Amino acid sequence: MEYQLTREVCRTPETVFEGAKEMPVDLDLSLPDYCPDIEKILKCRISPGITSKNISGDMLEVEGSTLISLYYLDSRKQAVRLCEHSSPFSCSFSLKSCPDDAMAMVRLKTEYLNCRAVSPRRVDIHGAFSVAASVQASAEQEYFSSIQGDDIQQKKIVRTVSRLCAAGQQQFSITEVLDIGQGKGFPESILRSELSVSCDSVKPLSDKIMISGEAALRILYVTDIESGAQDVMTFNIPFSQVLDAKGISDASVNEVSVDVMNYDTALKSEYDENSTLVTLDARLCAAVIATEEMPVELVEDAYSTDYELEIEKKQYKFSHLKALLNEDIQVKSELNTGDCGISRVIDIWCDNISSLWVYENGQFNVKGKAGCCILALDGEGVPYYVERPVDFSFAPELGDDLQAPCAKIEVKPAGISFRITGDNSIEIKLDMKLAGSISEQTVMKGIVSARSSDDRCRAKDKTAALTLYYAEKGESLWDIACAYCTSAEAIRLENEMTEDIIAADGMILIPM
Repeated sequence: MEYQLTREVCRTPETVFEGAKEMPVDLDLSLPDYCPDIEKILKCRISPGITSKNISGDMLEVEGSTLISLYYLDSRKQAVRLCEHSSPFSCSFSLKSCPDDAMAMVRLKTEYLNCRAVSPRRVDIHGAFSVAASVQASAEQEYFSSIQGDDIQQKKIVRTVSRLCAAGQQQFSITEVLDIGQGKGFPESILRSELSVSCDSVKPLSDKIMISGEAALRILYVTDIESGAQDVMTFNIPFSQVLDAKGISDASVNEVSVDVMNYDTALKSEYDENSTLVTLDARLCAAVIATEEMPVELVEDAYSTDYELEIEKKQYKFSHLKALLNEDIQVKSELNTGDCGISRVIDIWCDNISSLWVYENGQFNVKGKAGCCILALDGEGVPYYVERPVDFSFAPELGDDLQAPCAKIEVKPAGISFRITGDNSIEIKLDMKLAGSISEQTVMKGIVSARSSDDRCRAKDKTAALTLYYAEKGESLWDIACAYCTSAEAIRLENEMTEDIIAADGMILIPM
């Protein structure tokens, strides 16, 4: 006889693919005619950007472009010069499945870069950057909450899990004309630019969600080509966007991320030497995963009071979102800039942040390293470049102990300030934004089928209404009831007990 089980479904977020590919960068770069000869290379930088990412069939296609920026000194050693080269790239990932609602999250990171000048006009560049992809989708987790049958006794387990109620991803653009202003000199060329974004507000609407945030654009630009004089300007640009998120509600917890896919900056002074305007064209990608808490009750164990029961179990995995992180981290550090001295900082920025999380002794910690990049003038006024690592750690307050935690953490630079403290030293204050989520992973075993045979009846003592049983401390009422073909609830009521575990050695009555 096959027993009928009550089927339930919980929709959960699922990672259907994770992978990474390394993209080589090999370039024999010749300087254009308008660039002066190379006297000394200061810094070579890879800046990859994404132009498109699409899931087609069982393939994820990523296309983009790589900008290589070469900073160097000319023979006069007075000015920082820049030569740039852009080239397209593409890579693809094979997926095991292709859900209709899949979202692709793609991260680009410089792995290494080496360059050397083979002549005053040629540079040999070798390096690589990685394309890391994660594809998220929804999955229907089926489980069984009860077994139908008057002879069936069942033990249930209840856990609070996170149910996926909405997910969405959307690309959008920011196009702005920004004014440096008259007080800072006319810009003649841009040496370096940096765009970062943050999401500050999330507002659920009807099957949609409105996000608001700020894009911060920082540029280092040249005000005099001959002397190489530079200046720095930062623009803060607010943005808002409405994303489709069918099923979202006021009760949902909304995990939102906004990333820069690619961007381009240009000077209006290229056409008007008296212009102080800068144009920004940026492509951003916003994603939301909305979940709600729900109880999952499944049958952990069962037996029949009349027949020998055959059961089949399977392992279930559920996730419970414990915390969304959106934390500000501030790190102070004293850095040595070398023996050449430091008279002025031209520009300073943070690059190549790496981080990992650990959970030890009930404490969650994020540890990492950030690269502090310093472009400065030495004691004789000659530009030079140094990089120094800065260690950081952060322990968010999460309250209760976590069971089998799993985290998605990302640390991004948010700003940097400095103070020259000596001939060869500088004190920096690094601001970073830590964002992500922490979940508990719950693993449970539950029954998926139950069957018995009418000719396999259980032997029961029907000569008495009660049986006297000597119970030992720590025994389970469930095990005792199963052995005597009764119910744990009946034993509890007969003996006026409240717990499921025997508290002390002694005699108990078992109703038959």
